[in-house]
Amino acid sequence: MTASFLVELKDWGLHVRLQGTLSLEQRDTIARQVERHCATLGARGTSWSSLVEFDRFEAEGFRPEIVVALMKLARRCGQLRCGVVMTDWHWAAAMAEVMIAAGIDDQARIFVLAEDPQADGGLAGEIGGRPAADHYGMDSAMAWVLNGGLVPMVSKAA
Repeated sequence: MTASFLVELKDWGLHVRLQGTLSLEQRDTIARQVERHCATLGARGTSWSSLVEFDRFEAEGFRPEIVVALMKLARRCGQLRCGVVMTDWHWAAAMAEVMIAAGIDDQARIFVLAEDPQADGGLAGEIGGRPAADHYGMDSAMAWVLNGGLVPMVSKAA
């Protein structure tokens, strides 16, 4: 799998997609883009949401302090909800710890999706013309990002 990333503004907020093994330089570029977009969204003066997708993500030298700082910044800039979609329980546990450390576990939810072998693994591929992830839980993650509501949280006790 090739490494790629996407950081884009949407009318509802911020969409970030991280795929594959990203270098330290790529991750620094992503962090700067997220900072700029948070400032832009904060300047609107309205609350917003974000969707972050980790597709077979790997990061040697993971720096949780950078993620904590970005999550705190997003909250200060008006982020209301953050949905994090991933296919790996190891990263989900690491991300849950980061959310707790950042103090945003009240506004963020992690959605761990089963990998679909028909979709070349991860969140990639299509089934019936729709992204494969739509068939395996992405719809519920996006619905929560846009509308909120009750979604069970993963806790340390689980």
